[in-house]
Parts: sequence; structure tokens; C-alpha cells
Amino acid sequence: MATVSSVDGAGTQNAPKHLHFYMHDGYTGPKPTAVLIVNGTGQPLKGSGGGARFGDTVVMDDRLTEGPTPASRVIGRAQGFYVMASQGDPAMLLSMNVLFTDDGPYNGSSLAVMGRNDIAMPERELAVVGGTGAFRMATGYVLWKTASWRGRNAVLELDAYVYASPAAAGA
Repeated sequence: MATVSSVDGAGTQNAPKHLHFYMHDGYTGPKPTAVLIVNGTGQPLKGSGGGARFGDTVVMDDRLTEGPTPASRVIGRAQGFYVMASQGDPAMLLSMNVLFTDDGPYNGSSLAVMGRNDIAMPERELAVVGGTGAFRMATGYVLWKTASWRGRNAVLELDAYVYASPAAAGA
């Protein structure tokens, strides 16, 4: 399962949970997990090497793992989409569900994440806007870092800080 700890007020029911995991976003290979579904017609974005355009829309079903390597244990899926939503910087609007599928306490639970992902920044912050199961009515944030980037494939390191409703404790 993802590395999980309580922070800032450990031992209280409303303490945030800290989850740490990796997301593997792959455009290439025999089974890509990210697929361009709309070709943007805008100018190529700076810093993208001409590979990304304003309006590009990608749907994803990425693996979430405990560690950064492809052989790491899978703990879930990141399913959603992103749209290149800036006419200058390579920044996107991202909307995804983080679905936990391992046998741990969060199996079947999900987090809804949304926000601006400026991929040129070393660390980005996106909002947790909801959740299900153990994360019912969740709020919080996710800090993103690019762990590696090869061609059009990336491994992202995610640190989620999540507050869940006390009602979720019985979920």
C-alpha cells in the first residue's frame, strides 16, 4: 500500500493523512497509459520541444506504485484527463480520480484531484476536491514532482495530504 502517515495532530480524528506514491504516465510502448484524444491547434508551447500545443487533450489510466520503478508494487490507478490550457508555458488543467486497488485499508477508495499542473516547475500543488470510501468528502492537496522524464513518458512523485470526513471512518 502507499506509504501513509498522520501529520499535524497525530492521534486526532481530523489529522491529515500523508500518502506517498508514484504515477507512471506513458505515451509509448505496447500498452500506452496516456492517449492524445484531441490535437490542439494552437502554437507549440515553449519548453515542449514542439511536442505539445495549446488545446491538446489527453486521457489517462496510469499505474500508481509504491516506488519509482516500473517493477514497484502497484497500489492503484490514476484515471482522468489533462488539457494543455496555457498559451505560453507548458501548463495543463488536470482532473483525475486516484483509485486505490491494493489490499490495504484504502482498497476501493478514491481521491478526486484537480488543478493547474505547470510541468516546468520543480514542484506543483493540485487540490484534493473530494473522495470516496475512506476518503469520503476529502479535502487537501497533492504536491507533484517529476521523478523522471524520458521522451513522452514520465514518472511523477506524489505526496498527498488529505483530510477526510469523520463519517468516512466507518466507510
